[in-house]
Amino acid sequence: MVCTSCVMVCPSPLTDKRKNFPIFSLLSSMQRVTSPCEYDISRKDAYTLSNYNNEVIKTMSSGRILTWKHTLFLILLLIIGIALTFPALYLLKRTQTVLTEETQSKAVDIAHTVSSFLEMDIGNYRKLSETESLTEKNELWDYYQKTNGLMQSIKKKADATFIYTIRYRDDQTLGYVLDGEDPETDLFSPHGSTDEMNSIELLAFQAEQPMASDVIRAPGWGLFLTGYSPIIDNRDGTMVGLVGVDYSADFLWERLKLITRILIISFGLITLVASIAIETLIIIADEKAHTDELTKLGNKRAFNRALKHLHSQATRYKRPYALLLLDIDLFKNINDEYGHPVGDKVLVAVAKAILYASDQEQFCFRYGGDEFAVLIPQAENMQALGVKRMIQEEVRNIIIPELGTQRFAVSIGSKVWNKESSIEDMISEADVNLYKEKRNSASSLS
Repeated sequence: MVCTSCVMVCPSPLTDKRKNFPIFSLLSSMQRVTSPCEYDISRKDAYTLSNYNNEVIKTMSSGRILTWKHTLFLILLLIIGIALTFPALYLLKRTQTVLTEETQSKAVDIAHTVSSFLEMDIGNYRKLSETESLTEKNELWDYYQKTNGLMQSIKKKADATFIYTIRYRDDQTLGYVLDGEDPETDLFSPHGSTDEMNSIELLAFQAEQPMASDVIRAPGWGLFLTGYSPIIDNRDGTMVGLVGVDYSADFLWERLKLITRILIISFGLITLVASIAIETLIIIADEKAHTDELTKLGNKRAFNRALKHLHSQATRYKRPYALLLLDIDLFKNINDEYGHPVGDKVLVAVAKAILYASDQEQFCFRYGGDEFAVLIPQAENMQALGVKRMIQEEVRNIIIPELGTQRFAVSIGSKVWNKESSIEDMISEADVNLYKEKRNSASSLS
């Protein structure tokens, strides 16, 4: 009970704006102290404070962890993406080469098939080729119409852009003989029409061998890849002309675009999956490196990192925090009398009690041996004292079957940050206060 006659109200540092918030109203009410200046904090009030601090922790920690994870993920994505770019470009270039070679081979094969067919009736074809003017009255007109129709069918089935036959006029000029285009269209080259001869066509006439061009520009026609095959009169070995099979650059680009999309999606998925997998492994490794294996609390490395962060926040934004250092009383006697397995059970039970009492999983640590540490963000003496009492109460309620009715106690030293405090001061003063309490506890027992 708090005697109303000996209650004094401490000056509140809270601003009027802060008083509008329930938590600060609670803190204000908790600044009433008893005559001997001891804080009177109920378990309910301390629990409310603990929940408030836990929300602060979750906000701060989740933001920091998410930022760290996002940064790591983006870095991994960038590194793996760059690493996979070069093989992807090489594969794309190689695919382009293979597609070009495949199309060249296809064009030459079709041209060779057509030339072989024409050589079966080389007499009529040679006459048609040597005819300067062809009219409907000419005896070769039916042959010309029939063969052109066949060329149209082959072109359609082969998905070629153009199929035609040409004859040599001079080194700069060629003459069309047959054409697989529809005679009603502007693309049709009638018998006897001429065109400029390119270097590949001239070479094919001179070599009298099947060959193919790369993608080249044909004036007035566009970009094409062409396969050529000579038409030979086997009666005297004379080369009568060439069969040309054109595939437009668009035909290649469309196929290449499809493969490019597949490659981009594939390498993108590989990059994403690899980044997620590596990020997960790094996070797991980091968590293991900062987690005590026995109690599953943060270890000393995690404590140092969290303390450094909270101290930096306190220094920058003038947000005080509290540090509690805990030590299990007479723990060595338990180990000596009952063995380390039982001692480990005590450590695990105390860790759970600390977690439950403080409700601050992110800021509870096994400091070493039978020592623990708790950090309380945005806390002053009242909050620190409330959490301290809750921890001690929870520890007193621990039951270990191997120890029967034996109860436990923990000594707790606390230190609240002020603007003159360094990290070393925080640990040193909390440690001094811990051992003062242990001495007081030992004296009371004796």
